[in-house]
Amino acid sequence: MARSRIALVALLMIATAAYAVETPTHRTFNVAPGGTLTIDTDVGNIRVDSGGSGVTIDVTQRTRVSNRRLELTFDQQQNDVTVRGRLEPTSRWFNWSDDEANFVVTVPERYNVNLKTSGGDIRVGNLQGQANVRTSGGGIQLGKVGGQVVADTSGGDVSLEGSRSNVDLHTSGGGTVTAKTSGGSIEIRRAAGDLLARTSGGGITIGEADGTVDAQSSGGSIKAQLAQQPRADSRLSTSGGGITVSIAPNVSVDLDAHTSGGDVDTDVPVTLLGRQDDSSLQGKINGGGPKLLLRSSGGSIHIKRQ
Repeated sequence: MARSRIALVALLMIATAAYAVETPTHRTFNVAPGGTLTIDTDVGNIRVDSGGSGVTIDVTQRTRVSNRRLELTFDQQQNDVTVRGRLEPTSRWFNWSDDEANFVVTVPERYNVNLKTSGGDIRVGNLQGQANVRTSGGGIQLGKVGGQVVADTSGGDVSLEGSRSNVDLHTSGGGTVTAKTSGGSIEIRRAAGDLLARTSGGGITIGEADGTVDAQSSGGSIKAQLAQQPRADSRLSTSGGGITVSIAPNVSVDLDAHTSGGDVDTDVPVTLLGRQDDSSLQGKINGGGPKLLLRSSGGSIHIKRQ
């Protein structure tokens, strides 16, 4: 019995020691506003906030073995800073999925970011520059970004608090997409989950929507493809242009379309309900389902086969 206790204690000590290695890395760079931060890492979460006079980078690795398995390189070219993280060859007894890496960065307020990780979340605070972010293993959360935004994830949600320029978002991992801009258009190439889009300065283009859609524009047209059956009601409205919706053959909805700035037309069969005229159309598509509400005061509404 005593021998069993000793063996158990020894195993616990080994397990604790194996997960006790924490490796911090700190770097600072003197830069002027307008440069670009590039982070390209095989694994790790990335968080970027603005407000500093230069670029400050803190990387914390927590591993099960004493040797550092994410090899970091840093480079500065004038006002641009580049960080790369590459996994070293590992023992067959260990797997990086048990470990952690976190990048915490501060940049000037007027600065661009180009961020890529294959194994973590990306979070960017308020920024006056451009943001190009990609992850294949987590979500993306963006604050108010002054410049153009490109965000791509295959493993989580995407959210953008606000932008004054064009926005291009893509998720294929089942997460939700939230995008708001006051100064440009929104393009969402694919939303595997539910979608919320708001713009007062441009149009909205939704390449492929697999969930419910809530899109509103006061500065341009809306184009959307409903690729899968929505689980709840969808709404598309604009006061600055027309609406074009392409509907997949398997999508069933209750259509309610009205415009005060043009006509409503469809090449999709609709079982009519109530009154129909050139500017209004109500009815069931493929037997009906969740409501599809379309409203325009700046152009015509077109419902098409996908």
